[in-house]
Amino acid sequence: MPESANVKSLDAVRYFASAVIQFREEARLCVTHLEMEMRRILGWLERDRPGFWKREIEVCRRRQSEARVMLHKCQMRRVGDFRPSCFEEKKYLQRCREELEFAQKQIAVVKQWTILAHQEADEYRGRSVQLVQVIERDIPQLIAMLQHSIERLADYNEVRLPHQTISSGASATPLSADGPSRSPEAAPVADANSDESTCARESDDVLVIRNRNPAVNTPDDDSPGDTEKIRQ
Repeated sequence: MPESANVKSLDAVRYFASAVIQFREEARLCVTHLEMEMRRILGWLERDRPGFWKREIEVCRRRQSEARVMLHKCQMRRVGDFRPSCFEEKKYLQRCREELEFAQKQIAVVKQWTILAHQEADEYRGRSVQLVQVIERDIPQLIAMLQHSIERLADYNEVRLPHQTISSGASATPLSADGPSRSPEAAPVADANSDESTCARESDDVLVIRNRNPAVNTPDDDSPGDTEKIRQ
């Protein structure tokens, strides 16, 4: 595997980390919702439906008994030699019998569906264990790794190279109002072979320039050529 990564945007890494956190929360909610829904269905099959169909069986039996009584009363009514057909009573009794048979069959159907539901629930739990491990173990490790990488990248982003520090310091040097300051070393140096001269003010209107070149003057010579008066 490569030892370096070509990361061009720290914000993209942060966005990916937030997306992973959001996925973890949504996946956890989905797993919890599915678990609750599965328990609700199993409870409905195990507790609600058997009791419901038992009550329906009792109701159908009671209706069947009432239908028999109604049919018997109808058959006992006679007008001379005429016997009523009692068609409605017979039809109602037949419907009560069918309803009773249907309710009795539902007891076995509920048991069958309860067994199938438990099998499906066990299969779902077996498959969801891997997802739960990813949500509770692998994703937190990934989030921690991303947070560490973000911190490392942020620290690396703050690092400045030596030449960048020097250039930053040079650009930050303040300038004087008269332009860049001149260092003492930059001052012009007089030539060693040139004549050295000193200027002295003897009066307010006379400037005396005395030449000290030994090739021209001697220390004891006081001729007018040694001293030259320039009037201003």
